[in-house]
Amino acid sequence: MKIAVSSDLHLDLNHADVAEIITQQAHYLTRQEIDHYFFVGDAFNDFEQTRVYFAELQSQLPITKVHYLAGNHDMLKGGTYEQLENLDDDLYFHNRFIDIPQTNWRIIGNNGWYDYSFSTYESNVKEVAKWKRAYWVDRPIMQPMNDPERMAIVLDQVEEALQQAHNQQKQVIFMTHFAPIREALSHPLIESARRERMWEMTTAMLGSRHLGALLAKFPEVKAVFYGHLHYAQPLITVGNIEYRNQAVGVRRKNSGEWEGKSLLDQWIDRLYIKKI
Repeated sequence: MKIAVSSDLHLDLNHADVAEIITQQAHYLTRQEIDHYFFVGDAFNDFEQTRVYFAELQSQLPITKVHYLAGNHDMLKGGTYEQLENLDDDLYFHNRFIDIPQTNWRIIGNNGWYDYSFSTYESNVKEVAKWKRAYWVDRPIMQPMNDPERMAIVLDQVEEALQQAHNQQKQVIFMTHFAPIREALSHPLIESARRERMWEMTTAMLGSRHLGALLAKFPEVKAVFYGHLHYAQPLITVGNIEYRNQAVGVRRKNSGEWEGKSLLDQWIDRLYIKKI
């Protein structure tokens, strides 16, 4: 049984020919004999486009089963909070799990969120929320609670899923979009108070240290995949858990990051394949 994991394809921001890349990805996944393909968020800046994309990809895959999460970019348009929590789509993997046949592995998915807990402004919820509404890409996203409250719901969902896995003596691979550990964050050299404040505000929206702490309480968790952070990261091991980020990212002019590679090349390079 082979799984593959990717994230942060950003097809619209990368100006992709969507029909072409779907065909190319389907051929590659089929040639690699992938049984389950997991995408942990940020396909488009529109959830409706994300849903259509994965439905079409699945239709071209004779063997592989597709599973996708929604990242913050997917949530910018085309889906309410209630839809994102309760979508009736067999491919959508939020707050769901699958067991891998003839193994003891359970793969659990949750979109995740953030609660400012990576930032020194963690306790200043109103101040961070005000900054977010003014400057952050997520400002169009509507939700019936504040960010820490939304993350608390995520933590409850994840804890319930992990407890169930524990009770059934499963080994767990966990999939989410946002960063679950502080070790995943970069540490830039900051030379002014204004830039320091901007960095701390940005850091507030990157994920939640409380998710990593929760995962660490369950020895059943062996591996975690996340996205959201676009810079290439090595494998991070915290305790007994391996953390991997397989984000494709966004091509930036004159950055040299992709060095002439196509979006498909970058996706293949960043794709993680594991036999379980």
